[in-house]
Amino acid sequence: QTLSFNKNFEELVSLNLVHNRINAKWKPSERVTVAAEFRNRLYWGEEVESNPNFKLSLRNKNEKVNLQKTWINTPSLVVHTNVERLYFDFQGRKLKLRLGRQRINWGIATTWNPNDIFNVYNFLDFDYEERPGVDGANMKYTLSNSLSAELSYAHSGNRNGSIAALKCSFNKWNYDMQFITGWLHDRPTVGTGWAGYIKDAGFKGEIQYLFRDGDSAGRLNMSLEGDYMFRKGWYMNLGLLFNNKGLFKSLSNWNELDLDLSSTNIMPTKWNMIVTAAKELTPLFSARMSTVYAPGTNLLIIFPSFQYNIATNWDLNLFWQSYFIELNEQFQSVNHRCFIQMKWSF
Repeated sequence: QTLSFNKNFEELVSLNLVHNRINAKWKPSERVTVAAEFRNRLYWGEEVESNPNFKLSLRNKNEKVNLQKTWINTPSLVVHTNVERLYFDFQGRKLKLRLGRQRINWGIATTWNPNDIFNVYNFLDFDYEERPGVDGANMKYTLSNSLSAELSYAHSGNRNGSIAALKCSFNKWNYDMQFITGWLHDRPTVGTGWAGYIKDAGFKGEIQYLFRDGDSAGRLNMSLEGDYMFRKGWYMNLGLLFNNKGLFKSLSNWNELDLDLSSTNIMPTKWNMIVTAAKELTPLFSARMSTVYAPGTNLLIIFPSFQYNIATNWDLNLFWQSYFIELNEQFQSVNHRCFIQMKWSF
């Protein structure tokens, strides 16, 4: 269940969701795998009733082929199924080939992934652990234990929706590194990423540049991240994201902030910082606290979460998201959301 409300609890909006996934794989031989994964969702509540186009918001914009089905679509209840994965996979000694609906994951960092140009992950969507996929082809050739090349293509079905890129990955100075070049929505793009350690602290980074095309200016997204595990079990993560086309000013309306994140709009604000602390308080109970701040707009997002393992394959989760922003030169609380989730695996 999700509850959304303003600071005075004057506008309380509820949304209920039963979310089911069915994952199936067939291995006719040692090298060949055929996979199909389905995401089934049943929604009801005031958020459905207040949005006549609620069904349209459930479509994954990365997918070219429409493999979704709305079984029930009423003003108060929606039942929706989408084929999340449907691919053929071949694993050779050095060559790996995957065709169909899949996730092409080129991101390295935990929160913000400029290198993940095919199917960027929205870190605010807690309920999508499997993350979105695309319709395309991926071919990876491993030259050695520390050197590989990966060629991928996908299309979203929209105008200028094609993505084609080459990634080269290698290990140098105990760092995993990658270089990317290709075309993103018919515009040339280049990028790089790395992951390693500075003493005992993890250090990751990603840079992606989309070249100028006609009236469209060049776009640069860059993220840096460090994390550390303390002796008493505390985990800390610090992240920074720069988006050269992001907002850096006070807004007059909350709707000016586009949180419909994409591979070019990873965050709508120019400078973004995130701090995350997590700890397993007991073997069954863990807690996490993340805070995002964007100067200029003075956007502040606070989202703590708690997870309790009731039994084997049975979890109870509580998520909270609070949004604050400077509107008309006043710092205001604009939205709060509370999520309660029960999760079973079979």
